[in-house]
Amino acid sequence: MRFFRDQQDCVIWYLYLRPRNVAFVVYSDLDYESEHEARRDGEETQTDLEDAEEQKAAITWCAPSFEEFAHRFWIENRLRHAVAASRLPPLEPRLQDYLNHYAPPGAPM
Repeated sequence: MRFFRDQQDCVIWYLYLRPRNVAFVVYSDLDYESEHEARRDGEETQTDLEDAEEQKAAITWCAPSFEEFAHRFWIENRLRHAVAASRLPPLEPRLQDYLNHYAPPGAPM
């Protein structure tokens, strides 16, 4: 189920729903809704929806749950606003922890 897309439709995020299992988030550069509509209307499509290998290559796992995706999206936007400020304010501990997790080994904290 598509739930989010970037401004230029370069990346589209989907909630991958599975019967009786936990849903997770994936992303792709393909708009599967548009692909399905084009196929239904007999128009040429960007991808072969029947080719399992092509679909496997087009979809990338992103987060183990919608909640995890939303949390990371919120944190990354908070960080972007902090960095864009004319003077970098001290970061909240949870934001600093998030940055520290992705810092290269040996980088100053």
